Amino acid sequence: MSRVLGSLIIVLLVWSSAMAEPSCPRVIREVAPCLSFFQDDGPAKPSKRCCEGVTEVNGMAKTKKDRVAICECLKQTLNYIDYDPKRIPLLGKQCGLTIDLPPTGQNTNCSQ
Repeated sequence: MSRVLGSLIIVLLVWSSAMAEPSCPRVIREVAPCLSFFQDDGPAKPSKRCCEGVTEVNGMAKTKKDRVAICECLKQTLNYIDYDPKRIPLLGKQCGLTIDLPPTGQNTNCSQ
């Protein structure tokens, strides 16, 4: 009986972590290589590591709840740096992804 209970607990833990929205620290870690690209005087193209991170974050955005959590995380984080919001939408195309990223700033409504 204890083996069955232990197996059930493991399944529930794996399932609950799979159902949780992406963590903000993980999102920040993945997009951190993009910070220089986001700046007005940053490089014209994002780095390979930046694109890898954006691809990883894109993979985390499985549901609307995930996308809202990622957006809120980025919105909060970007408040602390000087950046050009017009550069964010360029990431999808320049990294070879078929995602539409809006300019993200203080007034971005992440629930839309």
